[in-house]
Amino acid sequence: MSDLFNRNTRKYILRSMGFLLFSVGLTASAVAKHGKPNILFILTDDQSYSAMGAAGNTVLETPNIDRLAQQGTQITHAFNQGSWSPAVCAPSRAMINTGRNLYSTGITDGTLKLQKKTSYPLWGETFKQAGYETFLTGKWHVSKEALLRSFDLGTAIHEGGMTYDQYNASMVDLDRETHQLSAVYPSKKHSSEIIADAAVGYLEKKPDINDKPFLMYVGFLAPHDARQSPQSYVDKYPQDAIPLPKAFKKQNSVDQGDFWVRDEVLLDIPRKPDEVKQFIGEYYAMIDHMDTQIGRILDSLEKSPYAENTIIIFTSDHGLAVGKHGLLGKQNQYDHSIRAPFIIAGKGIDKGQKIKGNIYLNSIFPTTAELAGIEVPNTVQASSFMPLLRKEKDSMNEFIYGAYRHYQRMVRSDNFKLIYYPVIGQTQLFDLKNDPDELHNLSAKPAYRKQLASLQDELLKLMADLDDPIDLDHPVISFESVGYSTDIWRKGV
Repeated sequence: MSDLFNRNTRKYILRSMGFLLFSVGLTASAVAKHGKPNILFILTDDQSYSAMGAAGNTVLETPNIDRLAQQGTQITHAFNQGSWSPAVCAPSRAMINTGRNLYSTGITDGTLKLQKKTSYPLWGETFKQAGYETFLTGKWHVSKEALLRSFDLGTAIHEGGMTYDQYNASMVDLDRETHQLSAVYPSKKHSSEIIADAAVGYLEKKPDINDKPFLMYVGFLAPHDARQSPQSYVDKYPQDAIPLPKAFKKQNSVDQGDFWVRDEVLLDIPRKPDEVKQFIGEYYAMIDHMDTQIGRILDSLEKSPYAENTIIIFTSDHGLAVGKHGLLGKQNQYDHSIRAPFIIAGKGIDKGQKIKGNIYLNSIFPTTAELAGIEVPNTVQASSFMPLLRKEKDSMNEFIYGAYRHYQRMVRSDNFKLIYYPVIGQTQLFDLKNDPDELHNLSAKPAYRKQLASLQDELLKLMADLDDPIDLDHPVISFESVGYSTDIWRKGV
């Protein structure tokens, strides 16, 4: 296996990425006629792509997310690209806000700060400079400096990492006039409710303050644990009403590295079916409650002067296992953890449509800039996915890359997925068409040697393209040499 992945074979020419701006169908003239569109960005935390009714989930009730899907286009295959940290949300948000790739955001696991030497233009900062008012509520988890550069004002901002008490989350406000953050205060109500309060309050007050177009960044803490929600929602998802996932296992068959990270010790190992079913029910209750709060925001937008000229994007920072493959968290390369729900709606966006897409979340920055007629900074590495919305393509990437620390590397096509574990030298190959739950490892079967070799080559190409620093033959040393931690995590987020 090491011969196939010898670093000396990685002599590939980087693929060029085009950033030529196109107008929207939704054209530049349409922007001029109707004014720049407002952007409402709703980001959840730890919500798997299948955790909504619009994705075919018949147990979980998400009527407001579902109506948004009916009002717009659902991209079924959206990926976060990976993580250099057990806190997968941190690099995900860094990629979203810089439009750059996993190892190129200027953020590392040691500091979680944008360094001056790599202080790339940020999404909110770029919109501010183009005349937008930028507003933040909810989870940020990039850096204070990046927050202040990105937003004009904000209410109920969870600036740091993650709270473990949804009813007593730490919040700060960003004052419009002084541009200073307030002292930290407790939410004193469920985080999803105070975040929705802030978003609704902004929409209601803004018409009396200015007529600037806006970028609203609404970052829910849900459904990240602690899994707390009102009892009426918990009661909707009793243990005996929750089916075990098809991919349920008592324990994962592969040592993926961070097997004792905090996410994975929320339940005993090996997993007990009844405990997993209760765990899923609590996860669903939290999403259902959050969906109600999202409905409040959508209702407020519909009543506002901005209803006809606002683009809405709904997604999550990554997915979550919640009992599949014997796992609970997101520190793995199975689809339940690397894919996120994704919906875009608004003027000019087809209604009730589904597109495969194969996009990365860092495409949000250039796509919204194109929608707003704003020049994309040349530091942005991601491509706009407007060709999907213009029906020029149904997929932006033939192959998708994924990584988790020095432990895992992944490449997938529409048909097959390869996961390689450099530290233990183990490989998994899945036939995604016939085995979408990724249960049957085909890597040792002679009939699949061609597919295995092809994906190994594609993985090396993507690693070169995305400046992945790891040497697959020497994963620990190579990862440490560029400043990333290889410590074994037995705690974390």
